[in-house]
Amino acid sequence: MATISIKQSVQVPNTMVSSTKPDVKLLYFHLRGRAEPCRLLLAYAGLAYEDQRIPPPWEDPEGWAARKPTIAFGVLPVLYWNGEEISQALAAGRFLAKEFGLAGKNDIESAQIDEIVCAIEDAVNARIAFLLEKDEDRKKTLMETFNTRLIPTLLGQLEKRLIVRGGQFFVGNNLTWADLQAFMFLTELDKAALKNSPKLANLVERVGQIPNIKKWVQARPDTPV
Repeated sequence: MATISIKQSVQVPNTMVSSTKPDVKLLYFHLRGRAEPCRLLLAYAGLAYEDQRIPPPWEDPEGWAARKPTIAFGVLPVLYWNGEEISQALAAGRFLAKEFGLAGKNDIESAQIDEIVCAIEDAVNARIAFLLEKDEDRKKTLMETFNTRLIPTLLGQLEKRLIVRGGQFFVGNNLTWADLQAFMFLTELDKAALKNSPKLANLVERVGQIPNIKKWVQARPDTPV
């Protein structure tokens, strides 16, 4: 089974972690998908890591079937940090956010971040459901529901949350994991989707101009999702 290993690092001074650089690898399919929030966090921190990618299941079903039983919980991504293995995308993302100072200054802020991240994760799951659906009629129905009901509702909710919390960032008037998660998801949508959400559109623009984030988005492999 072919794999792609890319040494990723934004070449800037690294102030997010200790002077002893950890040994980091991220294993996922050759897609943005559920691993992209972790990649954005790692890019923001300027931390070098191995971005190991394998073919998605529909390109190499036999390869994935052989590898899946060897992975805890049978899902990707998996983050390896100094030999420790962390499965599940949100668990890995939360760990990185804490390491890089993007997980909130107290328990309330941490919960507020989780609120945004979990709301977005529900939409991510809905999007993946229609992308993977094989029945064309059901796929069309799921896609229509996603685009005409779920997305407008979620964007309205996120816009209101952003306004209530100051209009700049989702939590504590500072950049957090919640803003990176929102950037990841909202940039997967058609730009027209944000026409009635000016605060969200502005947040996406500002996050996208953070030097390390901008460099990663420009340099990352081009994949369909």
